[in-house]
Amino acid sequence: MVNDTIRMTVSADKRNEIPQAIRDLRNPIRNEKDCLNCHCFLDIKADDIVIFAQEWKNNEALTTHLRSGHFKVLFEVMKLHSIEPEIRINTVIATGGLEPIAA
Repeated sequence: MVNDTIRMTVSADKRNEIPQAIRDLRNPIRNEKDCLNCHCFLDIKADDIVIFAQEWKNNEALTTHLRSGHFKVLFEVMKLHSIEPEIRINTVIATGGLEPIAA
């Protein structure tokens, strides 16, 4: 599994526009092949922070997404910020549930 997270600082004049643009992209991205999840979060401590998180089946799925029209729109949204967004891509080797906590 591959997780990518985009953390954007949104200026006051774009505070409504940017999150709405990202919300509009959620369902189309969720419907892309091998997208496991896609979420948009607003930071409760900093109302100028928007976090867009996606989960992909593998690197190939992420690569396909990065070449998609949906990502091109997302990239244009990211370019609207005066502060460059923080982008993190993590490859997950294993996941667990309650088992590690119970142990």
